[in-house]
Amino acid sequence: MNITSIKSQITKHIKKSMNSKNPRLKNWYVGITNDEKRRKAEHNAKIINLKYWKCFNAGSLRSANEIEAYFSKKGTSNRPSKNGANEKSKFVYVFKKPNKKPLGLNGAFTENNLFGFLFDEK
Repeated sequence: MNITSIKSQITKHIKKSMNSKNPRLKNWYVGITNDEKRRKAEHNAKIINLKYWKCFNAGSLRSANEIEAYFSKKGTSNRPSKNGANEKSKFVYVFKKPNKKPLGLNGAFTENNLFGFLFDEK
């Protein structure tokens, strides 16, 4: 899959997941890895309710970095640099970050956080 196609597929995935033509990208994370299963498990260990995970093979670190930087400029909450990536990091992954507001037994519902929970706003 080429860079343009992956950018398009990620954009479609986010729009479909959010049921929106113009979703807020700040609630999404786009990253790169050399091992999709390991990286998903690492994110799952930190994030209780990991949603809408999808991964794409960009073919090379250069292509993966280009895609990650593109979405970073669009507003996703990832880092636009290589960080811990290595030359085998050719996979680009995307997921929706969960709502960090405490709800239910973890905190009281208020009019504001209930509205945010129902309409997935931060």
